[in-house]
Amino acid sequence: MLIMIRLAGLLWMCLLFSLPLYGQEKTMNWQTADDFRAAEANVKETILWLEDNPLSTPRNDTKAMTEYVLTWLANVPYLEVTYDEIFLEGLSDSRRYKFGEKFRVTYLFGKSCYVINHQQVMDEAAASARGIKGMVKVYEELKKVDPSVKHRVLEKYQRLEKSGKTLNYVRSQLRKVAGEATF
Repeated sequence: MLIMIRLAGLLWMCLLFSLPLYGQEKTMNWQTADDFRAAEANVKETILWLEDNPLSTPRNDTKAMTEYVLTWLANVPYLEVTYDEIFLEGLSDSRRYKFGEKFRVTYLFGKSCYVINHQQVMDEAAASARGIKGMVKVYEELKKVDPSVKHRVLEKYQRLEKSGKTLNYVRSQLRKVAGEATF
C-alpha cells in the first residue's frame, strides 16, 4: 500500500513538472482576422491572469505573457485601442516612478479587455474605466509585497473603484479633454 502511494505521488510529481509553464503554450502565428478572433479568448484570459498575478515567479513568465498580448494588440486588424495619457498622470515617467511602465501596460491591457468584449458597441469612457480597474487590481497586489509601489494617483483610483465612481470620473476627465459633453 505504501509503495502504491509513493508511486502515485511520484507519477503526480512527474506530471506536474512536465506541464508547460502558464502562458508558454500560446502561439503567435496569426495571419488572418479569423486567426486573431480564435486567439481572443486566450488574450483576455492572459490579461486577467496578469492582473491577478503581476509578479514574475519561477512558475510563470509574465514578460512572455505580456509580449504575447502586446504582439496580438499590435497586429490585430479589426480592433484599435487608444492610449489615454490623461489617466496615467505621473505614472508614465519610469525615471520618477519605477513601476511606471507596468501601469502603462496594465492600463492598456485593461482597456483592451473591454474593447475585445464590446466590439459592436464601444464606450470609450467604459473602456478607460476598465483600464483603471486593471491598474487598481495590480496596484493592490503589488502593495502586498512592495510598499514602495505607493502612488497618489493610484491611491485616488483605488478610492474611486471602492466607491463605484470610476466611470463618472473618467467621463468627467474625457469631457475636459474634449471640451464638450459628449461622454
